[in-house]
Amino acid sequence: MKKHIASTLFLSLLSILQLTAQSHSVKKLGIEQGLSNNYVVSITQDKQGFLWFATEEGLNKFDGTRFITYYKNDLPHDNQGITGNELNRVYADSKRPIIWIATQRDGLNAYNYDEQTFTAYQHNPENPHSLITNDVTDISPSTQNDDGLWVSTYYRGIEYLNINNGQFTHYNRSTVPSLPSNQTWTVLDGGDNNLYIGHVGSGFSIFSLKDKSVKNFQNETGNPTSLPGNDVFCIIKDANGNIWLGTNNGLALYNAANDNFITFRNNKNDKYATLCSR
Repeated sequence: MKKHIASTLFLSLLSILQLTAQSHSVKKLGIEQGLSNNYVVSITQDKQGFLWFATEEGLNKFDGTRFITYYKNDLPHDNQGITGNELNRVYADSKRPIIWIATQRDGLNAYNYDEQTFTAYQHNPENPHSLITNDVTDISPSTQNDDGLWVSTYYRGIEYLNINNGQFTHYNRSTVPSLPSNQTWTVLDGGDNNLYIGHVGSGFSIFSLKDKSVKNFQNETGNPTSLPGNDVFCIIKDANGNIWLGTNNGLALYNAANDNFITFRNNKNDKYATLCSR
């Protein structure tokens, strides 16, 4: 799997020193300050307020003054370390003291920061309920009033993890033939009985959890209301229920009433705006 990630030489964090203050300070954080790698691909904040950074070379926790780094431990059978250093996503569990970590080739990790232990979820060919593949691209919490997690994979579709028993349910072209592709960048549980799926080269799909139907949208040459790009890297639902998509050809707003898209250009540079890139 090859990821195309927008690189930066440093990570800028905007810190508001006081609620009543009128001025702001910008603190630059990079490898000089202890960050393991300047390619930061994902950020999350845990229940204690600490920031976590997924990079191309390890996991980082920032406590406000310094970085604590987590790397793969080369010792075999050591469950105290992360399983891989090349990461795609971090997500702080809203219910548990857990940071969920999607690795590029080494499965899904759960770090319990209260107990300081890692749990690895990886593919086991002898267990049909294990993670179907180790290339995990994104993580989304379930909103179905259950104890689950959705993960997207680069080659084998979408996985649902039952956190209570550690078992995975597979949603791919074998179990849902109407899906256009098993290659996925991202997944979002919209809280409306729909999964919103961003594909690698195959556009945007809406998967109904009620009837298992799929609607797929792809770019149509000459149609300005079609999806602007067929690589959909990230999907966000805003406070008003709008679905926003970051694609390889810019930013799109899904118009559910007409099943089409509104796209946005940066007039100054005549380029599409974008939410994220890989």
